[in-house]
Amino acid sequence: MPLSVQHRHAVLLADRTHDVGVITTVVAEVLAENPETNLLEIEQAFRDSAAAAYLVATSDGFEVVLGLMAMLAAVGKAGVTSAENRAALAAAKTSKS
Repeated sequence: MPLSVQHRHAVLLADRTHDVGVITTVVAEVLAENPETNLLEIEQAFRDSAAAAYLVATSDGFEVVLGLMAMLAAVGKAGVTSAENRAALAAAKTSKS
């Protein structure tokens, strides 16, 4: 199910804080409220709005990083490409460690 307008608004407001903890909490809450939403839909909302936050898929769910360079470093450390990260976000379970 596509990200609702309310959930899109919530994650984009969280991005404005530039606080990884706040953004992580809001993303987790959106996923809990709407289990049909996936991490890739949230990541796409961030990209469509030129947000600072990026989602990186992890074995435990996801991690929030701020900035393109931080995202590239995180996916490089994980040994995947940006495209592989997006595929992992689409397939990830909606839990957060």
